[in-house]
Amino acid sequence: MVFNSVVFLFCFLPLSLLLYYLVPGRAKNAVLLAESLIFYCWTGVAFLPLIAVLIVFNYLWALLTARAKAKLRGLLPLAAVLVNLGVLVYFKYANFLIDTVNSLFGTELPQPNLPLPIGISFYTFQTMSYTIDVYRGEAKAQKNIINFGAYVTLFPQLIAGPIVRYQTVADELEHRD
Repeated sequence: MVFNSVVFLFCFLPLSLLLYYLVPGRAKNAVLLAESLIFYCWTGVAFLPLIAVLIVFNYLWALLTARAKAKLRGLLPLAAVLVNLGVLVYFKYANFLIDTVNSLFGTELPQPNLPLPIGISFYTFQTMSYTIDVYRGEAKAQKNIINFGAYVTLFPQLIAGPIVRYQTVADELEHRD
C-alpha cells in the first residue's frame, strides 16, 4: 500500500486514526502495532515472520544487554549488529555476492533470487540503533514488547523512513492518555 493510494487515503488512514483515538490509552500501542503490521502485510505476508523474528530478537537482546555483566556486555551489541547486518546482507546482497564469487572463481553457485522485503533497511537499522543505544546507556531497555514492536513497525515511517532513534519516541510510547 502506498501513501498516495485511494485505499490508504480514504480507507486505511481514516480507519486507523479513528480506531487509535477510540481505544483507551493502554491499548493504543497494541492498535498501532496491529495497524502497522496490516499495512506492512498489505501486499503479502511472506516477510511477516522476518520482521517478527527481528523484533523479538532485538527486544530480548536489549533486555539481555541491559542486565549483562561488564565482560559479556561488550560482546552483546556486536552480536546483535552482526545478526541484523547478516539478515540485511542476505536479503539485499546475496545475489550480488554470489554472482561476484561466480565471476571471480568460475564457479556456478546457485543464486537464491530472493525478493527484497519492504522496508528491510529501515527496520533493520532502527532495531540496531535501539540495541546500541541500550548498550551505551542512552536508552533504557523497553520492557513491553508491544511498545517496542510499535516503535519498529510504525507504518508512517516503516517503508519510507526516516530511521528514528528509540530515545526520540520512548516517552511517547510509554505515556499514553
